[in-house]
Amino acid sequence: MTSERLQTITPGVIGGTLRVPPSKSITHRALIIAALSGTRTRVQRILQAEDTQLTLQALQQLGFEFTAEADWAEFKGQWRPPAQQPVQLWVGNSGTTARLLTAVAALLPLKVIIDGSPRMRQRPMAPLVQALQQLGVPIEHHDGNLPLQIQGGAISASSVTIDPRISSQFVSGLMLIAPALPGGLTLHLTHTPSSQSYIELTRKLMQQFGITVEWQENYISVLPGRYQLPEVYTVEGDFSSASYFLIGSHLSGGQVTVKGMTMNSPQGDKEIVPILKAAGARIREVADGIQVKGTATIKPIDWQMQHCPDLVPGVAVMCAFAAAPSYLRQVEHLRYKESDRIAAVTENLQRLGAMVHYQKGTLIIEPQPLRGAVIRTFDDHRIAMAFALAGLRIPGVKIANPECVGKSYPSFWEDWQQLVQTDKVRHIENDS
Repeated sequence: MTSERLQTITPGVIGGTLRVPPSKSITHRALIIAALSGTRTRVQRILQAEDTQLTLQALQQLGFEFTAEADWAEFKGQWRPPAQQPVQLWVGNSGTTARLLTAVAALLPLKVIIDGSPRMRQRPMAPLVQALQQLGVPIEHHDGNLPLQIQGGAISASSVTIDPRISSQFVSGLMLIAPALPGGLTLHLTHTPSSQSYIELTRKLMQQFGITVEWQENYISVLPGRYQLPEVYTVEGDFSSASYFLIGSHLSGGQVTVKGMTMNSPQGDKEIVPILKAAGARIREVADGIQVKGTATIKPIDWQMQHCPDLVPGVAVMCAFAAAPSYLRQVEHLRYKESDRIAAVTENLQRLGAMVHYQKGTLIIEPQPLRGAVIRTFDDHRIAMAFALAGLRIPGVKIANPECVGKSYPSFWEDWQQLVQTDKVRHIENDS
């Protein structure tokens, strides 16, 4: 770890106005929908980050024609089979790219090999592989994991059973390709999905673009049809990225306004607003944004987190500064993210001096006097951004491998420096 670059966090107060990057979840889905639509359309204000660039690159390799510059991609409504096969797709450590593009590859009459980083090879794919095999898609795999070899273009069924407990992305991938199937697709979900809000996000976007999607209990039915996109579609701001500054303003007693956000958003991570209200922050909607006025007095919370897993690291750090224990429930599936986030959050909070327990799917955070420490990020962008929050209140916090934020928020540290007012330091490092 000593060979890694360390980002030292200077204590201070978060205040000011910020426009966060576009939504990562919506960018992935909008790019795929635009590619599959067969119509000319421009997706603008797309997130410029590692994950979304992997999705854009994969779509190009699969034969979808578009022009991309800066923060937009204009699809020509054409698909041509690549001259060389098999097509080899590299998905890095992007679970969204891997799962959504596996479904897209199964739709196309191509032989496709999908592979990724060592960590991505460990992240589960088996439920999606099994579902596609039910649909008649030949797939070679390694115990259900990457690398995969897919022979697409021959989906022969219109119903499938899938286990959505590990990842909602398995379901979203199948939903996105369903309109292109002659009979559409009915999905039988064997259990309550993890991160259900992301399936709902997929459903809302598909309906916005002209596809009929019915969801009743454990069945999702997608009717066949063609996506109808406007000439220009603009991606909204990302609640996951905004959450660090919204939490930070409350934690440090500052006031921040995040532009490009609305509580009418289909994003599940807008749950950060009621979470912060429960923790004692004052929040209001303003023109084109959300404003948080923090108190620096953190109320303990007891919250169900299964539908907003990306919020867990940042919320857990906030809870370490509360006056009593907090309970973050239904977080088991965080083991399968870019890192084992249960282990990463637990280890790093303990390094800071907090007492953390994990019992039956619940993280229990018992505040103790805190101290500075070097934070191990495990190459996980959300661990890096979340634990920067601790440095607002306690000196000596250093983030290892800070560059990992490039996965979703390349300009995070620049935005952080602009909003953290180090001349307004709160010397409250041991008041938890």
